[in-house]
Parts: sequence; C-alpha cells; structure tokens
Amino acid sequence: MKKTKKLKRKKINYKLIIKAELLMLGVFFIFGIYQLYAYVPAVREAVAMATTVMPETFTELYFENHLSLPNKIVYYKENDFKFTIHNLENKDMEYPYEVYIDLNGEKQIIEQSSISIKKNGYKTISEDFTIIYPTARVKVIVNLINKNQQIAFWLEGGM
Repeated sequence: MKKTKKLKRKKINYKLIIKAELLMLGVFFIFGIYQLYAYVPAVREAVAMATTVMPETFTELYFENHLSLPNKIVYYKENDFKFTIHNLENKDMEYPYEVYIDLNGEKQIIEQSSISIKKNGYKTISEDFTIIYPTARVKVIVNLINKNQQIAFWLEGGM
C-alpha cells in the first residue's frame, strides 16, 4: 500500500510542477514581448501601424459639366472647359498641374501652373484654348504632375 500512495503523490506533484512550469513559461513569454515592445522602436512602430486606423487619402480630378465639353474641332474658335481638383489627402496640398493638347503626338501646352488647396477643399479652374492647326483629331489633357493623375477628352472632325 505504501508504494501506491507514493506513486499517486508523485503524479500529483508532477502535474503541479508541469502547471507551474507552464505558468512561468507564459509569464516569461509575456515579459519578453513587453521587452521587445518597450525597447525596440521598430516593434513599437509596427504595433502602432497595425492597430491604428489610417484614413484613406486621395485626390479627385474631374471635368465640370462633362456632357458639355467641346467635341468638334472648329478652327480659330475659342473653346473652354472647367476642371476641379478636390483635396481629400487629409492635409493642405500644393498641386502642380499642366493642361495641354496632344496634337499628333506633339505636346502643346495650354497652361502650366500650381494651386494650393486646403484640406478637404476644392478649386475649379477654367481653361480656354483655340485650335489653329489642321488636324483630324485632338486630345486635351489635364495632368496633376505630382499625383500622376490625368483626365482627357477628344475633339474630332477638323480636316
């Protein structure tokens, strides 16, 4: 009988030791993670980026009243259109832009400028141009240079 009692006690002690070891292992693991977070800046930044919701940022570029854009080439007639830049970048932005005509692969600048737009603000810009060279088709392009963003429309039927 004495032998079975000793065996049972050893099992109970063995289970208790395993539980204590697992508890200590868990505590050391959590302490190690804390040490990484507290003393390694890259880990802290990674945790911050993974747990912080970042707002989506973008810029809208579009033509005003797109259904009334010029669509036929009439030589020496002034054409006009308007485009809007809407700043949704969550900060004030400076937008360098260019407006040009692509005339058979040749770039003819209508305007090159830059405009400051406040956070969540927008600006509408008017443009005028006249076509004086004979051509069958012309593409008018608005390019936001630093955003690599473009919009365009075609004029046809001049020849």
